[in-house]
Amino acid sequence: MEDHNTATFPSKKYYNMDDYHRRKMEKQMKKGSKILETERIIFNDEEQRRQELMVAREKQKEEQVEALKRSMQSGMAQAMKEQAQLREEMAYQYKLGNFEAAAAIQRRLDPDVAM
Repeated sequence: MEDHNTATFPSKKYYNMDDYHRRKMEKQMKKGSKILETERIIFNDEEQRRQELMVAREKQKEEQVEALKRSMQSGMAQAMKEQAQLREEMAYQYKLGNFEAAAAIQRRLDPDVAM
């Protein structure tokens, strides 16, 4: 306490904090350290927490969209496989001469075509 009252601090650090941190960062950069420690100068905890929650919500929404895309793609792929199997079955029925079964498969494949 006496050092504080008489302004006789034990280290040069306490006389000018900005110069101290600047010199410390310069030394770290010379050493090649890529991770620099930064001192917190803004103490707005509520705003920081709000920003963290907003980022977390955005990330969660993106994950949900990606999951939905994956589920839709797998569903579409399954539908395409089923259509390819039906086309093969239709061609097989035509080769056998079973035109009624082939026509039924054709109606399943293209329901918009008028009879």
